[in-house]
Amino acid sequence: MLARWAISHYLRLIPVWLQVLLASIAIVWLAWSMLFNASKSGSLAGYNHTDRPIGSYWVDDNWGGNMNAYSWGGTTCCWSFKGDTVEVVWILSRTGDQKRQGIEEERHSIILPMPEHDPEDQYLHVHFLSNNEVDLVWSENIRSPKFEQYRGSGVD
Repeated sequence: MLARWAISHYLRLIPVWLQVLLASIAIVWLAWSMLFNASKSGSLAGYNHTDRPIGSYWVDDNWGGNMNAYSWGGTTCCWSFKGDTVEVVWILSRTGDQKRQGIEEERHSIILPMPEHDPEDQYLHVHFLSNNEVDLVWSENIRSPKFEQYRGSGVD
């Protein structure tokens, strides 16, 4: 009740033409944001098809987690991606045997085109392949549409 009185009291101090102008600007801004929003949002799901663990990975600075060799790393939620390209950064870690062999950690990055995205898509699947290659695909399901394609690569 007090809030309603305060709002109506202070709105009387602003000229009607200015109230209409401010309301119009707010409506146009909201409509523009909804219609022309270039960002895509969703969860990251990582798949490691290599013989080395991935200590951490990021897609456009959004953390995706870590993964053992030849494994699926689960998902991290609620990220936003803008633009037609994304930068994927990852750290190749080492198993105990690889440490004893003298293999060092490696940091890699690659810029890739953003794959096609439908409004119902919720998951950006990130497949780490041999030779430091990365494959991205969107889907509405938590299981990657490319799961069967890479199944022989060790992730089951």
